[in-house]
Amino acid sequence: MGKNSYKAQLNYYDSKWGWKSEGTASQGQWDGTGVRTGVLYFPGLAALKGKIINSIKLTATTGQTGYGTATTKTVYIYNSASQGGIKTSLNAGHRTGNALGSCKAPMWDNTKTFDVAFMAASIAAGYDTYCIYNGSSYTDYLKWTAVTLEVDWQEPATQPSLSAATVEMGKSVTINTPAVNNAYRHTLRYSFGSASGTIATGIASSVSWTLPVSLANQIPSATTGSGTIYCDTYSGSTLLGTKSVSITLTVPGSVVPSAGTLSATLAEDTSGTGLYVKGMGKAKLTLSGASGAYGSSITSYTITGGGWTTTNSALTTGTLASAGNITFTATVTDSRGRKASTTRTISVIDYTKPGVAVCDVYRCDADGNRKKAGTYFAVEINASYSAITGNILNITARYKKQSESSYGTAMNVTNNGKTVIGGGSIGASTTYDVLVTVADKYNSLLIQCTLSTKSVLQSFKRSAGAAIGKVAELANWLDVAWDTRIRGNLQVDGTISSADQYRIKWQTIPDGADLNDDAYKISGHYRSPLGSNTILNAPPWVKGAFEMVVTGIADGTYCTQTVKDYRDNYTYVRTQSNWTTPWVWSDWTWHLIPADLKSYAQLQSPNNLIHAGNEFTFVAPQFSNDIWLNYRTSSGNTDGNIGTYLFGNGKGGLAPIKASGIYADTLGWKTLWSGKLTSGSITITGAKKYAAILVSGHPGSEAYRTHICLPTGGIDGQMVTNMVYMYFVTTYSGDDCTITLKSNPSNGNIDYVWGIVQWKG
Repeated sequence: MGKNSYKAQLNYYDSKWGWKSEGTASQGQWDGTGVRTGVLYFPGLAALKGKIINSIKLTATTGQTGYGTATTKTVYIYNSASQGGIKTSLNAGHRTGNALGSCKAPMWDNTKTFDVAFMAASIAAGYDTYCIYNGSSYTDYLKWTAVTLEVDWQEPATQPSLSAATVEMGKSVTINTPAVNNAYRHTLRYSFGSASGTIATGIASSVSWTLPVSLANQIPSATTGSGTIYCDTYSGSTLLGTKSVSITLTVPGSVVPSAGTLSATLAEDTSGTGLYVKGMGKAKLTLSGASGAYGSSITSYTITGGGWTTTNSALTTGTLASAGNITFTATVTDSRGRKASTTRTISVIDYTKPGVAVCDVYRCDADGNRKKAGTYFAVEINASYSAITGNILNITARYKKQSESSYGTAMNVTNNGKTVIGGGSIGASTTYDVLVTVADKYNSLLIQCTLSTKSVLQSFKRSAGAAIGKVAELANWLDVAWDTRIRGNLQVDGTISSADQYRIKWQTIPDGADLNDDAYKISGHYRSPLGSNTILNAPPWVKGAFEMVVTGIADGTYCTQTVKDYRDNYTYVRTQSNWTTPWVWSDWTWHLIPADLKSYAQLQSPNNLIHAGNEFTFVAPQFSNDIWLNYRTSSGNTDGNIGTYLFGNGKGGLAPIKASGIYADTLGWKTLWSGKLTSGSITITGAKKYAAILVSGHPGSEAYRTHICLPTGGIDGQMVTNMVYMYFVTTYSGDDCTITLKSNPSNGNIDYVWGIVQWKG
């Protein structure tokens, strides 16, 4: 900082006479002829380049002045086009740019000081040579004989710099303050959001600053923000100026929200135990105490576990269907997008309905010894139940004569033992129904048993009834208690019924009947007369006695005819091919390929694909390797294609049936798993609830789709096609099946597993 005085060297240029060397600076027109420009050179002034210019005083002594009555002359000051001295080589091009400013000079001999602050920028830029010029009129002619500049200046403020432009909160940054004068000192300040403060004072050249993590409060919804560091430069106690530098602050990864506490309570307790019991309760998970960090706020919640999920801070599960530990995870996200999690595990007690391994009811004597004509009966039972808190097992038995409508009083039965009932009043010639009830606190199981009469070779009833192997009880019935074999013919003029009430009634096909006739489009069983006959449109191979089974729907829209030839037991099938009138039928084909036709494809285990409510007919065409499946669902739907198999649509044509989850469901199959198993294992939940599982996939990456149907129970399998194979094993744990790939040399995969015929819940 200082105040310097600079004396100018003077010269002028006349547009008519050229340069002069009079030691004066003249401007304007002298005698109406040449125009003069004065030049002022201040030796040493260029040293102020880059300094802060506070004020400038110009003192000029006036010599000769021009004509006119004005007491002052207007002097315009310009930057000279040539710097660093009086130059005679510029000719008339010595001025440059516009006038920096002007001042009013007095007439005649006089000395006056002017404030020429307008020269500050040129001086700070390093200019030391200037011009005076006014060419408007010779009345503004003026000559300066002496000129002095007095400049008040100071050193500039320090520009700070940083060791890193981006700094994580909680870590340090070095702030450099390279002053132009070693005596200068600096005060460093910061501003970030609405926060500000002093970093350090009295700093000479640099300082290390650790950024407070609390600054994260200023950016609650972001992980980065921009701030400013200010540097105040002092000379002693005098502030020379302030400069700044930008800095980017980042929130540390350790600044995450608090997940709080995840608590669990019993939402529904149908067991009455106050515990989590399988199948008899729900759990409620509640997250509390979650909070943001350093100004952030919680924006979202997620609670997951056991197959349930919610985006709220509370989750109520469905009924707890599995025993064991269930871990729930609660995750919160704050306004910065940062996450935090906490967990809670509950233990679900296993519960299963009462079950019975053995239940034997038989006639006995008073001591429980088996007696075929005993007047007591014994119940031996081995039952199981879940011994959870407060649960007990009760076993009772009631009985009645089969001819009666209601049971008597229930009597307690001992589990894992023998209980004798009846008091000697169980008539040996009467059939009794016994109802055993196995019950715990929540569920019961009914077991219906029958006590037959005493065993006799033959018995007759007075009212025209007879029995073999038991006492006759039914009027007008022959009641046979033994397995029966009839060596000769059996003719039934009425109906035949079984336990499932399935009845078959055969109709006789007249000799020469037309099988295209409407009579044979109706579902039923038909038999040709014995002996030799030829049936119009029958398979050409069939001659002599045969049976025909027609399946279809009641309105006759379509049907399938299956014919069995008694000579060789070959079976043939055909289907209606469209809805035209008269009907058009497909050709007859073998229903089952005989063992000697091994060159053709053979259908393996077709019954594994039959499900209640669906109808299937398996066909191997005589001159084709294809296997056909004519099928319809109970709703009449037809669709799809499974692998390389071709399937008839039940109407004579071929329609593809896709083995996908959608179409498999229409067949009554249940999709148990789908995905892409190429190695390792998968677990199929509930597989053993089905009679069989159908595993589908590709033995090799380029192979045809292949299916293998396995009865449930730990049977291994191979998928083979196109000379490639894939080997897997199945293991069971309870109802769950694990399929493990043991060998997959051709990059195959298993992608579907279906359950076929569910037989337990």
